[in-house]
Amino acid sequence: MKIRALYAMMSLCGLASCSTVRTIAFEQLCPAEVSLPGRVRTVAVVNNMPSVPEAKSDAATFGLLNADGKAVAETLAGMLADSKYFRQVIICDSALNGAPAEGTGYRALSRGEVQELAEQLGADVLFSIDRVFVQNEKKEIEYPGMMQPWPVASTRVTSVLNVYSPVRAKPLRTLVAADSTEWDWNLIPSDRQMLREAARIAAGKLSSSLVPHWRQTERLFYAGGCVEMRDAEVCIDEGDWQGAYDLWLALFNEREGGKAKARAALNLAVASEMLDEPERAKEWLEKAKPYIPEGSEEEAVWKFSSLRLAQRMGDYSRLKAQMERFGNNLDE
Repeated sequence: MKIRALYAMMSLCGLASCSTVRTIAFEQLCPAEVSLPGRVRTVAVVNNMPSVPEAKSDAATFGLLNADGKAVAETLAGMLADSKYFRQVIICDSALNGAPAEGTGYRALSRGEVQELAEQLGADVLFSIDRVFVQNEKKEIEYPGMMQPWPVASTRVTSVLNVYSPVRAKPLRTLVAADSTEWDWNLIPSDRQMLREAARIAAGKLSSSLVPHWRQTERLFYAGGCVEMRDAEVCIDEGDWQGAYDLWLALFNEREGGKAKARAALNLAVASEMLDEPERAKEWLEKAKPYIPEGSEEEAVWKFSSLRLAQRMGDYSRLKAQMERFGNNLDE
């Protein structure tokens, strides 16, 4: 499972005897929420949202709005095409649903409509954007040290998308995705600008549900304290995780016990994961346990590392299945 290191937030320690917890942040390939068979090669994004009035360019509306279905469909289709997960992404941004927006329900596509659209577009699967709600409200955020709360406009975007197959009577999956953003009260955009941003937010959340995607995550490791630790830190700064692994392994083998041995094992777990060996990382976390005092900082680091590794390993089988269309090459 490939990961891409972005940066390490590290600072040199003034005292050679001081060992400090550092953070490494990297991008990790994560599975989509929806798993489609490898034979699904051509998909179509269709605009099934109800008709809405043209957005105002000189005013901001608070309360519930409906996003522009054409804009959401175009943005989502572009993101799916950029992912290069499917062979072809087709867009049908012409409104299929001419009814005015009412309430919070949506009009599902009939089986006949799905079959006709799939045949016309040459698509194996349809992604039907049915509703995108935009809820605007005023909020006040309190920050430590500020005399008064900071007023903002909070925008929550909730999308409803159905995945249809022409050979199935019912949708394969119904997705409800939500995300939000905030605007400085003095810089509130107009409805037109806000709905343009809402289309981008909705498409981003839906895209990450439909195709594997990169997500930033973090790991903790110990730096400083002895020559091996400092030299390993230099290796990490140069992107040489194998070199760091070898140095931490030597430190682990030469120490009889104590914090140094525990920290070396915790670091070896991180290095193993960065070298795409999660099973070996799990083994190092187990080896670290006997040397970690209860209630210590090392225990907190161990729990953090164990949780993140478990999450990654839990995603692995689903990601592997989703990447079979590329010959299980998780570097794609």
